[in-house]
Parts: sequence; structure tokens; C-alpha cells
Amino acid sequence: MKHSLRRIVVLANTLAALAACQRTTDEVNPTLPITLLGEWRLAVAGGGITGVMSPVPAGDEQHLVFRSDSTYAYYDNGTLRETNTFGLRSQPAYPGGPAQQELLLKTTNSPGGQPYNRSYCITLLAASNLNFTTGGGCALNAEYVRVATGSLPTAKQ
Repeated sequence: MKHSLRRIVVLANTLAALAACQRTTDEVNPTLPITLLGEWRLAVAGGGITGVMSPVPAGDEQHLVFRSDSTYAYYDNGTLRETNTFGLRSQPAYPGGPAQQELLLKTTNSPGGQPYNRSYCITLLAASNLNFTTGGGCALNAEYVRVATGSLPTAKQ
């Protein structure tokens, strides 16, 4: 049960971080476009009441894959857990504030299976790093690193 709760918190943190997108320059080649598309591995997660950020333990592989057709897939240790659509929108985090990128992940992971959008603020989007947060009090945070496409083990449905 404790392990399942941790995975839920980690997924929530991950998705939260994606919501407030901010483009940064590519350190290797600033002319290359930085994109959310591709495969990302969760490296650090935390926040909540304690605010503590912890590295994801070795052997606990959680990946998000964003595709050009606006679909995403969430894998937990190589097992596909969810696939649906995503969207990005820019809006102020608070009235009169600067615009921030918000990641919306459509999901049906609810008690009645009703679809809804999970909203996350992307705080960093760089060539090899993606950070996002749920925002607000006791925010859940996630830090992802880009991985080579196809690095997932054979996905189990």
C-alpha cells in the first residue's frame, strides 16, 4: 500500500510539474527548438507538506512519453498504465500575473472512470530537463530527464 501511494504521489508530482512550461535555451545549441515531445524518465519527486525532494530509487522506472499527435503514455516499470491526450496552454498563474505554460493531461483514472484534465505548471523545459508542479500550497513536484526514444523495456499492456 505504501509503495502504491508513493507511485500515486510521484505521478501527481510529475504531472504537476508539466503544467507550468517555461522555455529555456538549449545549452548545447541555442538554435535547436526545445520541445516537450519525446520520452522522459522521472528522476526526482517530492514536495507536499514536507517539501522534501528525493531521487527516485534505482529500479523504480517511471516514464512519460509525449507524441506529436498530442497523445501521451505513462509507463510504470515498463508497464503501460495510461495513454490519453495532452495539451499545453499559456495563462497567468494568478490574476494579473505573467503567463505560464500549463500542461493538461486527460485521464480517466477516477473512481467512476469519468475523463478529466490534470493540470500542471511547467517550471523548466530544457533540452534534457523537464520540471513541473501542481502549484499552490503543499505542491507536488517532479523532475524528469530526457531519455533516448525506445529506452523503455518491452511494454506490458
